[in-house]
Amino acid sequence: MNRRKALKNIGISFGSITFSSSILSILQSCQSNEIDWSPDFFTKKQIGFIDRIFEIIIPETDTPGAISLKLSRFVDAYIYRNTPSDSQSELNKEIEELTDVILSNENQKSIDDVNDITLEKYLSNHLDSSDFIESNGNNYSQVFGLFRQMAVRSYKLTEYVMTNKLGYVPIPGYYDGNVDV
Repeated sequence: MNRRKALKNIGISFGSITFSSSILSILQSCQSNEIDWSPDFFTKKQIGFIDRIFEIIIPETDTPGAISLKLSRFVDAYIYRNTPSDSQSELNKEIEELTDVILSNENQKSIDDVNDITLEKYLSNHLDSSDFIESNGNNYSQVFGLFRQMAVRSYKLTEYVMTNKLGYVPIPGYYDGNVDV
């Protein structure tokens, strides 16, 4: 399976989220206050990187940001439970290669050493363009686009956004039994 197809499949799977019982259980598990939470799919280092990228995309303002809404937990659980293993390995490989490219360009040893301004520069320069192609032929602009897609879609599915911003009504429709015919 090629990388472009794997990234496209992951994006499509995020686009076709339905509220099944498994999705609702993922949403509920992301809202828990577990201190000893460990990721299922990503590594701790990758979760830290994804948290930083998501916080750049959805920052904390007068509304909660990506870190306080724990979007990376939802994305981790969603990918682990709903994405085929070959696509998972492709995504994991892409993220590792992306962090390695950023580290080599910035002459750093750890992704934690790269400041948020530099990460924001990479994100803004390469998000909607296809010019972040490395010598190995990989287009990392697609990975940044996937990060944005995952962040925005998981943000829209949080309890805070559903109830406070999108006008979620648990029982849709209005019933008035006393209407003239």
